[in-house]
Amino acid sequence: MAPADIEGDVVAAYAAIGRAVADFASILVKLYDDLDPQVQQYAGDVLMPLLRVSQVKGNKLIDRAMSLVEHPVVLEALSEGRIDEGKALMIIDQVSVLDAANQAIAEPVLINHAATHNYTASQRYARRYVLKLDAEAALRRHKEKRKQRLVEKFNLDDGMCSLRVVLPALDAALAFDRIDRIARALPKDDRTLDQKRSDVAADLLMGKETPAPQGEVCVNLTMPITNILGLTTDPVMLAGYGPLPAEIVADVAANGIWKRILTDPVTGMAEHITTYRPTPAQRELINARYPTCTMVGCNQPAHRCDLDHCCPFDGTNTTVANLRPKCRHHHRMKTHSNWSCENRPDGTHAWTTPSGKVIETELEPIADPAPF
Repeated sequence: MAPADIEGDVVAAYAAIGRAVADFASILVKLYDDLDPQVQQYAGDVLMPLLRVSQVKGNKLIDRAMSLVEHPVVLEALSEGRIDEGKALMIIDQVSVLDAANQAIAEPVLINHAATHNYTASQRYARRYVLKLDAEAALRRHKEKRKQRLVEKFNLDDGMCSLRVVLPALDAALAFDRIDRIARALPKDDRTLDQKRSDVAADLLMGKETPAPQGEVCVNLTMPITNILGLTTDPVMLAGYGPLPAEIVADVAANGIWKRILTDPVTGMAEHITTYRPTPAQRELINARYPTCTMVGCNQPAHRCDLDHCCPFDGTNTTVANLRPKCRHHHRMKTHSNWSCENRPDGTHAWTTPSGKVIETELEPIADPAPF
């Protein structure tokens, strides 16, 4: 068990990293501004002998510093240790599509959220917020980013290579689902699931026959019915990724299989669908209501998680109120260590750490609350 004062020291030391990064950015920009205008284009070269870095690294350090200093609200939050460098740069990147007025609105909101959430959850929230604030700007950004799709090959040691494919999120989700379904249908052998996925992907790319049925690919998209009726263009939630502009998923949605999930008009949470094994309807509702593992900071998608009885099974409590998705790792942690958890009446899920600290997992509505 970690003593509470040690945990405080860890938090303070991590915040100090943010202050150091902010100070370094301010000093780098001052160095850049003090250079003769004709020398500024070679600022990265100035850093090469000073910091023993490459020219590419030097230029990246300058560019990153200038991005931070150009967003003083974000820089201040980083200096105060409220967010780390990764979150700061993510926020700057997300608001880059907005005009100055909307950036001024968005930055404090995104900082406040990021201060209490991990990077992935903060990025997902930021995408959705920016989409709601200016959907047209977000769509323009997507179209620009789409032009950057590519395939890259990186040589690794020991006769191995890494193949990187950058493509639109919806296409990637469909491609991965196809690979995953084929890999899971293969007979048991000495390969791990990751190894099977790699082999399947290689077979598909090289035009070979796969030794398992391919099945129908599937992704889960959540959108208001008003989008389908053409009344709104609210962001569409792609499971395992986050919000997307409605326009780019319109064709897929039109040809998809639809299921209606009723949401509470006040909270936006999924509502309504006893054996130990949850029914398919229960699992669907729970996965819709809690899209990821309910351990704070874990982003494992719910459909890959166990459904855990928060209160131990007593023959009657295999219910939506008692079940929560937990990845296998955190399910074991809850069962076999001195971590504990509880389900709150409002649907939130609270964990108690070994040191006695209570941390609450926030609800993630799949629809926006009604505006009344």
